[in-house]
Amino acid sequence: MSYNRINKLKYYKIIQDITKEKYEIGFNTLIGVYEKYIYPIYPISYSHYRKILEEPRLESRIKEAEEKKDNQQMDLFRKDS
Repeated sequence: MSYNRINKLKYYKIIQDITKEKYEIGFNTLIGVYEKYIYPIYPISYSHYRKILEEPRLESRIKEAEEKKDNQQMDLFRKDS
């Protein structure tokens, strides 16, 4: 798995976390959170924002990707016995 994929998943996680922090049921809407907090920082479309919110299991996918990356990294100082 490439670094780009891991960074993309982390980016999605940040957007989900901002939404969870700012969204209050009955008080505001997702489009309100998007317009006030997401769009000024991350200029993405509203449809892409909704797609990001629907991404499942981001924390576990990030962890799996980082472990896979670590396992694929070559050891420069490996001792062949």
